[in-house]
This record gives sequence, structure tokens and C-alpha cells, in this order.
Amino acid sequence: MKELKLGMNLSFFISLSVFALGLVALDALLISDNIYMFSFAQMALSAAIIFYIIVGVWAIFSGQSRVIVCNQGVAYQTLFGQKYYIPAEEVEKISVERILWFSYTKLHMANRTLRLWSFKPSQAQQRSLKVLGYF
Repeated sequence: MKELKLGMNLSFFISLSVFALGLVALDALLISDNIYMFSFAQMALSAAIIFYIIVGVWAIFSGQSRVIVCNQGVAYQTLFGQKYYIPAEEVEKISVERILWFSYTKLHMANRTLRLWSFKPSQAQQRSLKVLGYF
């Protein structure tokens, strides 16, 4: 069985970081007592995004969160540790989609589409996926 572990989607995490830092900068520029709740909401959203980034990158680097594609199917693990397996019969196609400056992996199945934002295959991995019949 040939396993192919998808790589970390660095552009996704950079985009989230820029968005979170933009919220912090916007909050620093709009210091006013009249919009206290708006400021609190910005800081809470920014803190949540930064926490998601830290936990997600830590899980990827520690090997706890990954996507493995093989000739028998796709196995992936969510940020919260839930493990899922999709048999190869259910996966019709794997594609890499682009939105603006970052890309993500899209699993096409008969009844739904699964988007994996944190992971994407490299060019060499895309060639291997073509050999396995997923592209």
C-alpha cells in the first residue's frame, strides 16, 4: 500500500495570520469608548483565530493532524482529534482549488464535497495522486 501524506498549506495559515493581525491593528487604530463592544468582538475573534493557528500548526508538526491518501482511500484527522476514513470507492476525484492567493484540497464524493483547508499536495504528490487514479 502506497501512502501519500499531504503537506501543510502554509498559505492558508499565513492568510489567517494576516487577517488576525489586521483585526488587532484595526482595533488599535479605533480606540474609542463608544465602540467598546465592537472592539471586544474584534479582539475575541482575533484571539480565537490565533489560537486556531497555533493549535493547528502544532498538531501538524507533531504529526497528530494529517491527511493520508492511499490506494485504499483517504484517512484524515480533524483539529479536535476525530479520525475519519473515506474508502477509495467513495472518492471520485481529488482536486486542488485556488481562491485568491492560497489553495486547498477538495475531495469530490458522490453525495458531498469535503474541503481540506489546512493541507494541500505538492506538485510531486499531485503526480503520485494521478498514478493512484485520484486526479
